[in-house]
Order: sequence, then C-alpha cells, then structure tokens
Amino acid sequence: MAAIGALDAILISHAHPDHFDPTSLRRLGGAAPLLVPPGLGNAASRLHRPIEEVAVGGSVRVGSVTVTAVPALHLRWPLRPHALTVGFLIEGSSGIYFAGDTRFFSSMADLAGRVDVALLPVGRWGPHPGPDRLGPASAAQAAIAVEASVAIPIHWGTFYPAGFWRIWPRPLREPAARFAAELAAQEPRIEVRVLEPGQGTEVEARPRRG
Repeated sequence: MAAIGALDAILISHAHPDHFDPTSLRRLGGAAPLLVPPGLGNAASRLHRPIEEVAVGGSVRVGSVTVTAVPALHLRWPLRPHALTVGFLIEGSSGIYFAGDTRFFSSMADLAGRVDVALLPVGRWGPHPGPDRLGPASAAQAAIAVEASVAIPIHWGTFYPAGFWRIWPRPLREPAARFAAELAAQEPRIEVRVLEPGQGTEVEARPRRG
C-alpha cells in the first residue's frame, strides 16, 4: 500500500466487499478520512480513522476540493442492507466523476458541464453481468451523458478472488479495450485513457466542450 502515497480522503461508494474491504483499508497509512454512504458509517468506524457519511446531494470540503455524493443505482450488499450506494463528484480546478458501481440512468446528464474526467466501471469479477452495473457499451453512454473530456475505465483487471479461476478461467482484461472501442465509435471527441493496474496519469484543467 505504500506505493499509493499520502491520501487526503478515501471515497467508498458502497458496501460490497470488493469496494469496502476492512483488511485492505487498514493497510492504508495516515489518517485520511473515509467518506462513505449513509448506513455504512458504523462498520467503517471500526477502522479507527475519521468517518463521514455523505448522502446524495451532500458535500464535504477536502483541502482545495469539494466532494459531493451523487446518485448511483446498484444493488445493496445483503450483509449490510442499510448501507446505500453513491457515486462522487470531486470539484476543484477540474471536475472528476467517480461513478462507483451503477447502471446507466438518464439523469447522469444532470452532471454535464461539471465533469472533466469520468472514472467509469466497465467490468466485473464474476460471470454474471446483472442489470445493475455498467459494461463497456453503457459506460460509453455514461461518458457521453456527463460530457466528460477524458474517460478512464475502472473496475477491470484488478480483483480476481483466489480459486475463482475454476469458474471464470480468464482474467478480466477485455472490458477496458472494449470500452475504448465503444466510445471511439460513439463519441471520438472524448479522450479515453486505459491505465494498467498501478499506472497513473495527469489531466490538466481544460475548457468544457460546447
């Protein structure tokens, strides 16, 4: 975890264990606050760092940026049924939309004009896609709806439970490339950056596209 470096805040979109894993979170150094959706604060408090529950529409100031919880439509984790699901919009000199896990919904377009960079989930770690999550094609729709300048696919190629190869015998490396192809076909003005696990990028603030 040392490779991650210093953190200002940790954003948790929902309670599913591939997003809220206490063992992994305990390995993060420092005392950066956890921003979590309503209903997850009690479980998160056991991690012994500052916790703030942020409901949809609520905002928290973190240094020079404002973090606002925005809607996400995704099934709740049965073991934590009271924990809601959210996305986050981080606004400073640029706007960054972290969709969390969600399906596409038309009111994503309400964020248009505020998003420079969209972090969009495009894959899954199991064989069942379900109706409640983005895939490569619907994530391309989301990038277009929020009018992102740069789209970065996430939720692919990183989480692969031990022994799961017996059920799903190939790593999840295809979704990011499929997303890039889908978005290039639908809206080539949006730049796609496919980052390998551990890779970083920098995005300069830029005028919104008209």
